[in-house]
Amino acid sequence: MGFWKKRLYADAAAATPLSRSAERELLRLLPLFGNPGALHREALDAKHELERARKTTAGALSAHADEIVFTSSGTEANNLGVQGVLRPLLHKYGKLHAITSSIEHQSVLEPLRALKSEGLSVTYLKVDREGFVDPKALHKAIIKKTVFVSVQMVNSEVGVIQPIREFAKEIRHVRKLRGTPHARVLRAARPSPTLALGSVAPLPLYFHTDACQAPLWLPLAAPKLGIDLMTLDGQKMMGPKGVGALYVKRGTGIEPILWGGKQEGGLRGGTENVAVAGAFAVALKEAQERVEERVKKVAAVRDFLWSEVRRLVPNAILNGPPSGDTRVANNLNISIPGLSAEMAVVALDAEGIAASTRSACTVGEEGPSHVIVALGIPKNLANTAIRITLLPDATSTDARRVAKTLANIARKYGNVL
Repeated sequence: MGFWKKRLYADAAAATPLSRSAERELLRLLPLFGNPGALHREALDAKHELERARKTTAGALSAHADEIVFTSSGTEANNLGVQGVLRPLLHKYGKLHAITSSIEHQSVLEPLRALKSEGLSVTYLKVDREGFVDPKALHKAIIKKTVFVSVQMVNSEVGVIQPIREFAKEIRHVRKLRGTPHARVLRAARPSPTLALGSVAPLPLYFHTDACQAPLWLPLAAPKLGIDLMTLDGQKMMGPKGVGALYVKRGTGIEPILWGGKQEGGLRGGTENVAVAGAFAVALKEAQERVEERVKKVAAVRDFLWSEVRRLVPNAILNGPPSGDTRVANNLNISIPGLSAEMAVVALDAEGIAASTRSACTVGEEGPSHVIVALGIPKNLANTAIRITLLPDATSTDARRVAKTLANIARKYGNVL
């Protein structure tokens, strides 16, 4: 590591360390061993803390406590949001249509693909070179049988922030035209799929967003966003691993995908993990506090890092949107022509810097990232994308170190592809 003694972590999009507050809450709650579903004192103590965590989580989102479902991860929350809404609708109406973007996380893309065998057709909205989905493209894609739209709030690889409110406005317009009452579907009753569309109520249209990358950098007041479902993940916001949450707006028709007991409002069987739920809630509350201040500080470090990279490596290319309000504050995705991204990440690690090439959930896949390909980046650059995602405490000294180290690696390994 040369004269650099301390490791520098710049892979916050994959996972973050526990904040001190979240760690304290986790340690406070770990001794609670009672099952929240029982009636004795130990159980009631656990139940009290679980509902306290639910209220705290809801408060951070300007939501109701009964709109929060705790899960084991963002991946599970995405699966519940996608399949839990779509499967009962497919059983009720037969063939239906959903819309998503070409750069979604695999935990949205794969559940949608799985439902194709049950009659679902999917439109994958293209993105432009910066990664944006055009709201006009969403407008054109909605058809009579469209019942579900899922667009990621912040992309984990290139940091693009999608115009969620604009999408929500379009969806509200379609609902108005349909005259759709967003009444909760009865979970126990599944009407025959042979019912004619004309004999039942107008088709609903639900809007889901994967907001796992957003809590530290964007305000997440659910009513203002206009969404029906929102996915969160503890490990992306200085909370613990092994816990996520799905916001489910009142009136959203949804069924469980994990069957068993009636925990989490009947949407997720299994004994709740009170300690991680409590730590999750504290992390989310803390993440949503002083968002503007945090963004201003870290965006300045990020922009300084990019200016240093351009100065030291003039042929470096920024993938995704410009370093401004349309890019999440802590993200840079850089290509250096002639430098393999995998080689760069391994070399950075040897120098004490943790970065990545793509979403951790796609490691092991052959070929370049589907996100990079969707942006239309030329083949000769597709395998050069390096993702740098800063923690909230990143400094200009950290940025200078990353830039200098990356420049040295480019000089040393630049012919390796």
